Amino acid sequence: MKKIIGFTYSTYFLVLMSTFTLFIWNNNLEHIGIPIVLVLLFLVFVLFKDPMPTVPLLLNALFMVSQTNWSFDTAPLFIYLTPVSIVGGMIIHSIIYKVKFVKGKMLIGVLIMFVAMLLSSINAKELSLYYWFYASVGLLYALFYLFYVNTLEGNHIAYLMKLMLILGILVSLETLLFYFKVEDVVYAVEHKLINLGWGISNYVATYLIMFISITFYYIRTAKYGYFWIPVAIFQMLMLLFTISRGGIVAFIGLFPILVFMTLYKSHRWWKILVLVVVTGLVFAGIVWAGLDLFSALFERFSVLLLDDTGRIEIWVDALAKFKEHPLFGAGIFAREGTRDYNMYHNTFLHVLATMGIIGAGSLVIQLFQQFKITLGKFKVENFFLAAALLGAHAHGLVDNVYLMPQFMILMLLIVSVVEVASRTDLEKVIVKIA
Repeated sequence: MKKIIGFTYSTYFLVLMSTFTLFIWNNNLEHIGIPIVLVLLFLVFVLFKDPMPTVPLLLNALFMVSQTNWSFDTAPLFIYLTPVSIVGGMIIHSIIYKVKFVKGKMLIGVLIMFVAMLLSSINAKELSLYYWFYASVGLLYALFYLFYVNTLEGNHIAYLMKLMLILGILVSLETLLFYFKVEDVVYAVEHKLINLGWGISNYVATYLIMFISITFYYIRTAKYGYFWIPVAIFQMLMLLFTISRGGIVAFIGLFPILVFMTLYKSHRWWKILVLVVVTGLVFAGIVWAGLDLFSALFERFSVLLLDDTGRIEIWVDALAKFKEHPLFGAGIFAREGTRDYNMYHNTFLHVLATMGIIGAGSLVIQLFQQFKITLGKFKVENFFLAAALLGAHAHGLVDNVYLMPQFMILMLLIVSVVEVASRTDLEKVIVKIA
């Protein structure tokens, strides 16, 4: 058993999981792959005292989904097994290992937002089972965070960053394979048809922004870090092909910060610059070879450059809802649209419109705690994890990022891992002094 546990903490396990994920996604076999992962996830929850190996299983399962064209009647069985595996596994783990849920610096902010979601029902136009379902998601965020911050053991920052590095390569390869599969790549670019199943343009861009930040960390710190430069440039190229203007603009703002953190007091800065130039020339050759494709890409950006695609109108509506109901907001479904749940494409305006001042206060508390925890120690890895969070939140100024389950899970995991690592280091210092 010790050998199995040790293997799950190895780089081989992380690479194997993402290779398996790529195979499952590329061959549309999620109906086989995800149930296998869910069984493994449940077993790890039950058999491992430290649940850190559940994290690569959980995140890889997300990237296995190749299509989501399901209705309530046609949804595959694994959709219903997922909450059973995760929630059931967490409950059994907590019972077996007698977990005490007493720690968590972000807990207050998350709980206040849950309360804000409940209070938003006061001004909601209509209350239904769906409303309370979406409101309960806020409680699930709190329980998810509370579980990991109280059950993780030791410093897993290096493990998490290695996982994010590998997932960044995985998402980039899935993006590339998507364009290999389409009949007319130029048409797909012109009409922004990218859909990886588990996410469309903006979702893919958010993940790439976060994962590219970690690739820059390895450029700075790995023994042969400059060899990660071609990987970073490849990932940035794939980010460009998400056709997500919000994501690209957010990354443009983040890029100088990443470059500064990578080169600051680095003894290998000249090697990095040389390899950047060489890799840039190689990719310039690729651009020249696929000139028609890149021309279509830049033409789309030039056409939409100053087009707000309705964002301003949406934001004006959000402010109007907030002015109408400033304290509790206009309810979770304040924005009416074609879908059951519509967001305002801006984290702060969305929270103000739907949950009012109370919700906005909880958001400020959460963001403050996120960066206070990740930047609590002046270590290189902490800075790059904070940069990943910053990039995601910057994208959230023009798209739906925060409060989306797929992104909240990763953000809460980052905070939990860093918080537990800081607590572990502090305990070691106390023991040493004693």
